[in-house]
Amino acid sequence: MPEVPDVSAIVDQLKARIKHIEGELARHEQLSDELARLRDALGRLEGAGRARVSRGRGRRPTAARATTTGRSTRARGRTSTSGRAPRGQNRAKVLEALKSGPMTASEISKATGIGTGTVSTLLTKLSKSSDVAKAERGYRLPE
Repeated sequence: MPEVPDVSAIVDQLKARIKHIEGELARHEQLSDELARLRDALGRLEGAGRARVSRGRGRRPTAARATTTGRSTRARGRTSTSGRAPRGQNRAKVLEALKSGPMTASEISKATGIGTGTVSTLLTKLSKSSDVAKAERGYRLPE
C-alpha cells in the first residue's frame, strides 16, 4: 500500500514557496522603480545633449544673445521650456494611478495632471504591449 504524504509537510512547502515568490515580487518592484529612475535620468541627459546640439547649429549660444535690457537669458535664470515630461514619467504615473482600480483616460488625466490626449495615446500603447488591459469601462492593470 502506497504511503500517504503528510499534508502538513505539503502545506509548509507551499507556504515557503509563496513566501519566496512574494520576496521575488518585492525585488521586482524595486527593480521596476530603479528602472523608472534610470530612464528618467537618461531622458534628462539626452534632453540636455539635444539642447546643446541644437543651439550650436547656425545660431549664437543663448548666453551670448542679449535681451532688450542688456541681460542674457541665462542671466535671468531661464530654464528649458520644452514642456515635455522626462522619458517614462507619464507611463509610471498612469500605471501608478491604475493601481487603485480601473479608470478611464479622463479619470487618469485628472488624477495625474497629464493631458487627456496624452493619457489616451499612452493607454493605447500600453494596451498593445499588454501592460494594461481594457476593462468594462476604461483600463485596468492585468491580472
